[in-house]
Amino acid sequence: SKIEQLEAKLREKTENLRRLQAQRNELNTNVRLLRDELQVLQEPGSYVGEIVKPMGKKKVLVKVNPEGKYVVEVDPKIDITKCTPNTRVALRNDSYMLHKILPTKVDPLVSLMK
Repeated sequence: SKIEQLEAKLREKTENLRRLQAQRNELNTNVRLLRDELQVLQEPGSYVGEIVKPMGKKKVLVKVNPEGKYVVEVDPKIDITKCTPNTRVALRNDSYMLHKILPTKVDPLVSLMK
C-alpha cells in the first residue's frame, strides 16, 4: 500500500540522514586534527635538552647543547614524575618551558647528521 511505501521511504531517508551526519562529524574531527597539526608545524622549532635533575615541584635543570644549563618551568600538562635525569625533552623556543618529553633513542640517521 501507499502508506507502507512512504514509511519505507521515510525510514530509508532517515537512515541516510544519520549516515551523512556521522560522516560529517568524522570529517569535522579530521579537519580539527589537521588544523591542530598545522598549527604545531607552524610554531618555531623547539630546543632539545636533557634533564640533569628535578628542582622542586615545577622546575627542572636542563642541559641544552651547546648553550649550557637552564632551570626551566615544566608545562602543567607534563607529569613531573616522568622528569628523571637523562630524559630527553623539548623546550619552547621563546619561553624555554619544558613542553614535551621525547623518546630516549635518537634515530641513527639523525645522529649521522651531527
